[in-house]
Amino acid sequence: MTQQTSTPALQSLGLQLGLTLSASAVLLPFSAAASLAALLGGAIAIAGNLAVVALVFRRYRAAEPGGLATRMMGAELARLVLVAVGFGLVFVNVKDPAVLVLFGSFLVVHLLPVWWMHRVSDQAMKR
Repeated sequence: MTQQTSTPALQSLGLQLGLTLSASAVLLPFSAAASLAALLGGAIAIAGNLAVVALVFRRYRAAEPGGLATRMMGAELARLVLVAVGFGLVFVNVKDPAVLVLFGSFLVVHLLPVWWMHRVSDQAMKR
């Protein structure tokens, strides 16, 4: 992954990490269980997205679109497996997790990069 191609991916992962830590810190005074659930939900989303970034952009070759498409499909499958395992581990190891916070934080952290990249690319198109 070159610096040019990695910058948006690293920005979105940093944004996800910041959001996860912030949500966990904000919820801590209200409930330790909710804070932990926010941390775990965000961590599961970050782990899945980190796996996709690593699998798709390793040895990136724009001249090989077939190989890129295959890596993207494999990366999505790996993300699904990683997310399922992550949620499974949470439900097995955490007694009474705050389920709404867990899934809510996962969804927000998982979908935030989509909104962020759309916003950044929309701003770039207006220049």
